[in-house]
Amino acid sequence: MVVMDDSTCMVDVARFFLHFTQNESCGKCTFCRIGTKRMLEILERICAGGGKPEDVNTLAELGEQIRMSSLSGSARPRPTRC
Repeated sequence: MVVMDDSTCMVDVARFFLHFTQNESCGKCTFCRIGTKRMLEILERICAGGGKPEDVNTLAELGEQIRMSSLSGSARPRPTRC
């Protein structure tokens, strides 16, 4: 469980968890290895004040590519149950 208040910067939270994810990646798939690194670079740039309007779309696209291309089961979509 993670507890935050309204003063917590969600970009910092995303950066923290992406740093963890990037470090824990097995490194077998290119999208996980390089994609998470690129996402982390973008979030670090945003936190440093250098964000660009297109960063949100870039992060969303990279996230979807990682989710669909990952070799690990944790990133793949799960079948829904009725």
